[in-house]
Amino acid sequence: LCWLTWTTTDGEVRITDCNEAASGELVIPNTVGGNPVTSIGDRAFFVCTELTSITMPDSVTSIGVLAFGGCSSLTSVTIPENVTSIGDGVFENCSILASVTIPENVTRIGYRAFRGCSSLTSVTIPENVTSIASEAFYLCSSLASVTIPENVTSIGSYTFYLCSNLENITIPDSVTSIGGGAFQGCTSLTSITLGSGISSLGISVFSNCSSLASVTIPENVTSIGQWSFKDCSSLASVTFLGNAPSVDAQAFSGVADGAV
Repeated sequence: LCWLTWTTTDGEVRITDCNEAASGELVIPNTVGGNPVTSIGDRAFFVCTELTSITMPDSVTSIGVLAFGGCSSLTSVTIPENVTSIGDGVFENCSILASVTIPENVTRIGYRAFRGCSSLTSVTIPENVTSIASEAFYLCSSLASVTIPENVTSIGSYTFYLCSNLENITIPDSVTSIGGGAFQGCTSLTSITLGSGISSLGISVFSNCSSLASVTIPENVTSIGQWSFKDCSSLASVTFLGNAPSVDAQAFSGVADGAV
């Protein structure tokens, strides 16, 4: 406890700060002064660059903005089962964090939650998640596989931007919107499956996916935005399942001749 600062309100403890000199493995206790630890505050462990692992008690239900942001030596973290949301920037720039288990109760993955986690190789998103916010996995350049569950309805802008090791992606039928640049620069992406719930493809959504060889556009898609598949230089086949949608003049610029 010598490294931690906390507050107690209505019999519940919130960890608010950690001395940046803290190093190695840190186990947050179940109780402080007989009261349960229920939350990790905003920026509580921000830039604690010497911490290698953090274990939180099962009593924790919420983790604040940038709580572990910039913990550049963090290799592992245990997220308690009672946490329901991975908040904004929680693990941003944890550059050697290689794996993380997201609890089944989580329903939302926040803005920039794992941005810059460049050593993260795989992630399983729980079935209860309904939204993945903008830039959630931005610059996760080692991420090779990700499973998007059937309950997700939206994928934010630049969510998987420059995930250059991501090889394939299946977007379930539940997804109705994909933000601009969501998969831009995924240069190893060879296969994408687009669900039937998608009605439009935004600006630069798959631009610079230079290994993508073919794509099938679902019948409900009515518009394909500017630069959606720009510089997908290996794209040789585009199949439309429904009526030809409205396609921006630059949507397929830089693709193989005759692909569209």
